[in-house]
Amino acid sequence: MEKLKVLFLMGPADCNDPNIPAYSDKFLADLSAECGFEVVNAPLEEVAAQQLPVFFIASGGAENGFKAAHTAVKAPYILLTTPSYNSLAAAMEIMGFLDENGLPGEILHGSIKRIAARLKVLFRAAQAVEKLKGMRLGCVGKPGGLIASDADPDKLKAACGMEIVDIDLQELVAEYHKGGYTENQYTQELKNKKFSAEEIEKALNVYGGCQRLIEKYKLDAITVRCFELINYVPTTGCLALAILNTEGIPAACEGDAKTLVAMSVLNAVTGGSSFMANPSCMDPDTAEIIFAHCTLPIDMPDSYFLTTHFETNMGVAVACDIAPQRMTLFKCNDDLSRWYADGADLMETLHRPDLCRSQMRLHLDHGTAYFENGPISNHHLICKGDWSKEIAEFFRMVQIKK
Repeated sequence: MEKLKVLFLMGPADCNDPNIPAYSDKFLADLSAECGFEVVNAPLEEVAAQQLPVFFIASGGAENGFKAAHTAVKAPYILLTTPSYNSLAAAMEIMGFLDENGLPGEILHGSIKRIAARLKVLFRAAQAVEKLKGMRLGCVGKPGGLIASDADPDKLKAACGMEIVDIDLQELVAEYHKGGYTENQYTQELKNKKFSAEEIEKALNVYGGCQRLIEKYKLDAITVRCFELINYVPTTGCLALAILNTEGIPAACEGDAKTLVAMSVLNAVTGGSSFMANPSCMDPDTAEIIFAHCTLPIDMPDSYFLTTHFETNMGVAVACDIAPQRMTLFKCNDDLSRWYADGADLMETLHRPDLCRSQMRLHLDHGTAYFENGPISNHHLICKGDWSKEIAEFFRMVQIKK
């Protein structure tokens, strides 16, 4: 089980109740059960080494202990409190100290359920910040026709530690012609679909080529300039990207490095896959947008079938059906200074002949003004569930830790 280490702080033993340590142990055990991960006391050096250092203010008189320890820890300062032994009072005093010194802090107080809900959001966001450090994003070819979708490698690395690795498209072409790929449950699932076995095999050879580039360059994510790829190989990259995203490797279309950054962030926050799509048509009066693209992770739909790529009518693309449910829309720029996230209701999936093959009609919680007045380029990401709190916390942490 995952662990969150906290620094136990209480006042002098000679003026505090001797039951505080036992009470605190029970409090942490109950909190761990509600969180789904262990919350345990640990030495300062282990707490400080975490992306999310938490101070467990167990009693009154803990203020000086915090003051002595806080310089070893980077902000934000999270103060975990109990409803007993003047824990909250001590935390209030500490917050006053932080405020006077221009340092961000937060008190966690209330029911175990309430504290756990907030702690889970903080923990998830902190894990995402840590996961992105040192991630290697492979860009196979440049965005080409996309004029606002490149990523500045220096700004990206400064913002979160991710690195851009530029790879010539001809390397993927050469790998395609070598042929071969690692068989797995996804390749078998795709081969069992009612579609041309020859076309599926061609598409899977693009997947195999991507696999070998990922291994060669030690990549954690990849984007392929797929519209140029079809000038050199007789298929599209749709199926390769679908499998990679299902395997937990963020994989973006069209050489779109900016969306690959956003996809990597969303994967780090949610731990799941996402659908990269075009906002294809929009109704501001009903706050609805139809998003469409020819690939999506195959673990996302309730069912799917294979067809051809929309623009070229060649290769293998994915068309989906998904039941109505809550979704999150997301995009950020390459230096993480600007981001957009909104909850949305999936109204239906469609199969219009005039759009890319996987199509979702979404009702946005906060309307379409962002898309009308200042979208972060074209492609946006859709994932299952409501992750708005975790995304907001992630970006707050990124800004604090700069």
